[in-house]
Amino acid sequence: MSDVQHVMLVEDDADLRLATIETLELAGFQVLDFADATAALAVLTADFPGVILSDLRMPGLSGLDFLDRARALAPDVPFVLITAHGDVPAAMRAMRGGAHDFLEKPCPPELMMDVLRRAQAMRGLQLENARLRDRLDRHAAPEELLIGRSPAMQELRRKVRTLAGLQLDLLIVGETGTGKELVARVLHELSARNGGPFIAINCGALTESEVDRELFGTDDSPGLIARAEGGTLYLDELESMPDALQVRLLRVLDAREITPLGAAPRPVDVRIFGSVKRAPDVLLADGVLRADLFHRFTVALQLPPLRERGDDAALLLAHFLAQATARHDLPKVHVDDALRRRIAWHDWPGNVREARNLAERLAIGMDAGLPGQDEHRSETVRPGYDAAMDDFEARLLRTALIETGGRKTEAANLLGIPRKRLYLRLRHHNMLDKAEMGQM
Repeated sequence: MSDVQHVMLVEDDADLRLATIETLELAGFQVLDFADATAALAVLTADFPGVILSDLRMPGLSGLDFLDRARALAPDVPFVLITAHGDVPAAMRAMRGGAHDFLEKPCPPELMMDVLRRAQAMRGLQLENARLRDRLDRHAAPEELLIGRSPAMQELRRKVRTLAGLQLDLLIVGETGTGKELVARVLHELSARNGGPFIAINCGALTESEVDRELFGTDDSPGLIARAEGGTLYLDELESMPDALQVRLLRVLDAREITPLGAAPRPVDVRIFGSVKRAPDVLLADGVLRADLFHRFTVALQLPPLRERGDDAALLLAHFLAQATARHDLPKVHVDDALRRRIAWHDWPGNVREARNLAERLAIGMDAGLPGQDEHRSETVRPGYDAAMDDFEARLLRTALIETGGRKTEAANLLGIPRKRLYLRLRHHNMLDKAEMGQM
C-alpha cells in the first residue's frame, strides 16, 4: 500500500484555497486543486488514489451536484464536504448520498488532517484490494501467492487449503507486514464465496462516530457489512475496535444480523475474518480484546514472522526484485555474497512488507540499509552503554527509512520526531548523501 496521500481540493475562494493547499502540503499531502467542480470532474477517474475535499456552496456546480457526478465517475473515492455552520442539514443529506464525512467552517487543521488521513487509509485499502484481485487473476492457484519453501509456509498453505472450504469465521494472527490481508484474500478466493465480494476495512481507521455509517449503514445507504453480502468481510486491527463496537460485532457473528441506523434489523449472509497483530492471550490480558468476541472465532490462524522462515527471506527478495525491475523497466539487480549474508542475518522487523520495500530500494539503486553479519555478532561482546544506544538508534533509523521507502518526512512522522532532528541524527550516523547534507 502506498504511503503517499493525495487530495483533490475544490474551493472557489482563492485565498482559502491557497491557505488550505499550504496546510495540506505541510502535512505531507499531494494536492490537486481546482476553483470549480467542472474542472475537477474533467480529470477525475475511478482510479484516483486519494480523497476529494470540496466546498459545499460554489457557483456553477454545487458541492452536492459535484458529489453526485463524482460518485458516478469514481464511486469508491472518499468525498469530504466543507460546509458553513448553517449548511449542516445539507451536509447530512450529502452523507446519505454517499459522502464520507463533512467539516464545518472554520475547521481546525488537526481535525481536517484526521478526517482526511482516515479517508485516505480506507482508500488505500480499496486500492490494495484491487491489486490483490489483479494478482490473483494472474495465478493458476491463489495459494501460490503465499511464497516460501520453509516448513512454516508449507504448513500455512496446508491449513489455508483446509480452512478455505469450511464456512468458519477465522481470526488471523500475525505481526505487522506478515501478509494477514493476503491470507484472508486467498482464503476467500479458495472458498465457495469467491463469486461474492471481499470487503476489507482497517478498524483503526474508524472513529466511533463513523461506525454506524461505515459498518452498519443507514436505511438508504448500506454499510460495509451489507456490501459483503454473499462474500467475506475482513476486519483488520480488530484489537483497535472500542469495546462497544466489539459487542455489536459479536451480535453479527452470533445472529448474522445487522441493525442499520434508523432501520429494522435484517439478516446478512457474510463470512467474517478478523486479524490482530499481537498474540490473543496478550490482548485479552491487556483488556483490549473481549474474550467473548475472541472465542466466537472458530479458529485462530497464526502467520509466521519472516525471521522464523529460514531462507524464505532470500526467496521473497528475489521475487520482489524481479517484480520491481520489471515494473520500473530497469535492469536485473545483482545480489552479491555480502548482501546475501546481510539478508541471512537480518531479523526483519517489518516482515514481508520490509522485504518488498528493500527490493524497491535495490531496484532503483539505493543502499540496502541492512546491518552486516559482524554488526550482529558484535552484540555478544556487550558494547558500552553509549555504543549500544548509538547502534540501537542507527537500526531504528534504518527501519523507519525502509518502512517509508526512504521518504524522510514520513520517517520523521513515523518516529514521532521533527524532520530537522531526523536529519541531524541521520548525519550523525553518516546516513545522508552530499546533496541531502546541503539541504540542512
